[in-house]
Amino acid sequence: MPQSVLRIDRDRIADDEVGKPAVFGTILSGDPREIHRNLYDGDGGRFASGLWQCTPGVVAMKDWPYDEFCILLSGRVVITPEGGLPQEYRAGDALVLPMGFTGTWDIKETVRKHYAVQKRQTALVRLKARLRGWLGGGARKGVPEAAF
Repeated sequence: MPQSVLRIDRDRIADDEVGKPAVFGTILSGDPREIHRNLYDGDGGRFASGLWQCTPGVVAMKDWPYDEFCILLSGRVVITPEGGLPQEYRAGDALVLPMGFTGTWDIKETVRKHYAVQKRQTALVRLKARLRGWLGGGARKGVPEAAF
């Protein structure tokens, strides 16, 4: 079935929206409040894309569960990976936050971003992929792919 292109506009979050206490990590200081607008899910729930905003504060993240690509639309944040050096990002910057990331987000000015995440595969999905690889990269003759 053909799919339509989905536009993810920055105004899907109103400028005066406040949000709920941040839950993407442990709040270390401030009162960061986030708004999350997941606008697309694909690949059986493994891929998601949308818009996110968070007000100033410091949040510690541990073992981030996604590979995430994002583009900052507004704001300023200093991201410090565990054992690494702080790096500042501003509106217009694009970055990848790798799965497993541990570190802090020090949000200096309210950040709004477009994001796209690839979620972790379950152990069963990973096992099925390995089995397909061991069996020659695909379904066995006469056995539908869904049987794996």
